Amino acid sequence: MRVEVLSDHPRFAARRTEQAAEQRRTRYEQAVADVRARHAARRWWQVWKLLPQWLELRRLQAQRPADEDQVRHRLAQQEAGIEAEDAMTSALDRLSDDWTVFRGYRNGRGEVDHLVVGPGGIWAIEVKNHPGKVHVDGDSWRSEVFDRYGNLVENRTLADRSGRSWGRQVTDVSKALADFLQKRGRQALVRSVVVIINPRAQLGTVRRPGLALVSVGTDEVVRTLRQAPPTLGPASADEVARLVRRDHAFHEKRRAQRGG
Repeated sequence: MRVEVLSDHPRFAARRTEQAAEQRRTRYEQAVADVRARHAARRWWQVWKLLPQWLELRRLQAQRPADEDQVRHRLAQQEAGIEAEDAMTSALDRLSDDWTVFRGYRNGRGEVDHLVVGPGGIWAIEVKNHPGKVHVDGDSWRSEVFDRYGNLVENRTLADRSGRSWGRQVTDVSKALADFLQKRGRQALVRSVVVIINPRAQLGTVRRPGLALVSVGTDEVVRTLRQAPPTLGPASADEVARLVRRDHAFHEKRRAQRGG
């Protein structure tokens, strides 16, 4: 199995989170140091400056960045997602060298964590690190999260910021890639997979998911790919891989031009 990293946005996002928090802390600490330096430079007879400087320092202290808990929580989520994606890549290493795994493929409909091209076809795999019990009913995805005593503590919809369900996130990308390949003379079915990687994850009711597979853990995904009937010969797989690189590069360039 060959791995090509097309983009690594999860790690970039985690670094941006850390850098933004560090910049906020640095600006605050510098502002406090400036006030204290001015206070230290005050002459003993300039008593009238004492109160304004003290009030300025109090106002700054009230503006101390208070988002450390939120930053830690956000970083923990991002790192958990990265670990899940890495686990999926490691599991796919059980495929033969006839397969190519692209990490971070992007097109006009979004990004997918893994795009796998090989003898068994083209598979778009979206990886989620989630500790809940996931239920699927068509395009409606929801989760129940229980505490260690079995009490329900969260019941929420599983969707991105634009309202797309986990299934739509990957099927939108898959359909756009299939259309791109068809326009270039490659009749190719792109199958969609959502895999949930977390020790506490469970699958509940799954009805009409519109996907090739919804899985908890990596074993079923790897087994499904290895047992898939041959649909792409070596030359066809190489051509699909070339077109995937081209399509990704085009959309990454457009994203950069738009400031994404």
